[in-house]
Amino acid sequence: MNQTGELGARKKTNNQWFETQDTISYWEDFYRQKIVWGNLNLKASYCIAPEGYFINAPSPFITPASNYLLAILNSKLADYYIRNLGVTRSGGYFEYKPMFVEQLPVPIIQNDTESLFTKLISDGISDKVESDINTIIYKIYNLTEEEINFIESQ
Repeated sequence: MNQTGELGARKKTNNQWFETQDTISYWEDFYRQKIVWGNLNLKASYCIAPEGYFINAPSPFITPASNYLLAILNSKLADYYIRNLGVTRSGGYFEYKPMFVEQLPVPIIQNDTESLFTKLISDGISDKVESDINTIIYKIYNLTEEEINFIESQ
């Protein structure tokens, strides 16, 4: 194999041959509690990975994790919004790329609303809890009845 580029052009580091040339500034985020999701999914499926747990590529993550953001991301409204930014793949799978997810507008809420989402999620996810969460999210985003019916029918 022939060398490409200038001899000795690689920056001198103490890294092993398989390590990246530059350190990343957000390496500590990998150790933190985070919201994670699979890159390809049939529907929104976000969860919290506890502190000290790691994920494989191409699973993206968000830090810091919050139950409010988790609830929004798993909502019907967010799924509809994000799906309209990207492309559905073969078999109905959607690629939940960070470039789509990060475009979702997330309203700032009061601490008591955050606590409500924490309680709802800690009670365990059921159809009723999902419905309650969606209802609260529709109110946060000030959706009309017509808009809610449209999202629910998708």
